[in-house]
Amino acid sequence: MSEEIVQEQRALYAVRDAVPPFYIGVDIGGTSVKIGIVDDVGNSIDTNEECHDGAPFTSIKTDAQPQVAVASIAEAIDTLLKRLGIKKKNCGGIGLGVPATMDKETMKLRRPPNLPSWADFSICCELGKLLPLPVIFCNDANAAAYGEYWVGSASGQSSLALLTLGTGIGTGIIIEGKSLDGAIGYGGECGHIIIDPSENAMFCGCGKRGHLEAYCSATGVAKRTISQMMYRETSLRPKITPDTKFADIPKIVYFEAEGGDKLAMEIILDTAKYLAIGITSLLHTIDASCILFGGAMTFGGKGSPLGERFLTEVTKEVENRVFPAIAENVLIDFAALGSDAGYIGAAGLAREHARSQNR
Repeated sequence: MSEEIVQEQRALYAVRDAVPPFYIGVDIGGTSVKIGIVDDVGNSIDTNEECHDGAPFTSIKTDAQPQVAVASIAEAIDTLLKRLGIKKKNCGGIGLGVPATMDKETMKLRRPPNLPSWADFSICCELGKLLPLPVIFCNDANAAAYGEYWVGSASGQSSLALLTLGTGIGTGIIIEGKSLDGAIGYGGECGHIIIDPSENAMFCGCGKRGHLEAYCSATGVAKRTISQMMYRETSLRPKITPDTKFADIPKIVYFEAEGGDKLAMEIILDTAKYLAIGITSLLHTIDASCILFGGAMTFGGKGSPLGERFLTEVTKEVENRVFPAIAENVLIDFAALGSDAGYIGAAGLAREHARSQNR
């Protein structure tokens, strides 16, 4: 039996065992869109990235004009529901995770940094015209955080902050089941917490000095690595050349640290210390019961000896800096849902909206 047939049967069995109503989560990234169908208890049924009939189901690129992309999203949702045999009357709504600030009164996107042509686009209204379902939107980082809160590593916790460590640092915050978006969607920009106020602090990608992202994003780690390896004996030097992409440098640091390189290990442990400084400010502000790390730069992540050491170092540094009562209460861990967190959380927030309308 082919893998495509196995996947299709798995999706159909998932529908059979699912708990309706169903919710649709749409994770809009800087280059592509991931769509998933989720049931009322957070089980993921199927996505547009599953392979069926020997080919990827639907690939939606966000470099298209927004009206074209939204039409493609609506078509993909329709096809997903038909393939699964789910009627729209059994769907409670659609949640969009968007990489942009938001105008909640007009339901328009404000200024998506990676999607400039989408500025001031009425995304919820336009998708709602094509599909007769309630449509809500939220910041993409908060969508991912809600996914972890609902059915991921923070399940059962009262509140959390999810820090996504990648090219930058995205942060999603959930307090008592509510997404902390803020007035225009900047409620979780914790990558811009100041951890170094000195005049010579490193520059962040936003152009300001001393932000957490300047030190702990993949870009920040790459810059710190390049500046330090020039003056130290290290196995990093022959591995990192002027042609090496910044995004690849943290991986090289990880592998060399695993191999026993002292500088590589120092860079990882310093990253843990800088993260802990930022998390201390965050915990003293929102008193979250859970802090999670996700993204591409977790130095091996859960189950990896180096990833676990990184996590232990962050935890130890946080415990040394926060109020004792906070240290005793907070769980610090890795996220569990990976790239599925965004669409699962967006669907979960659509569910939360639907339930609030019926109260």
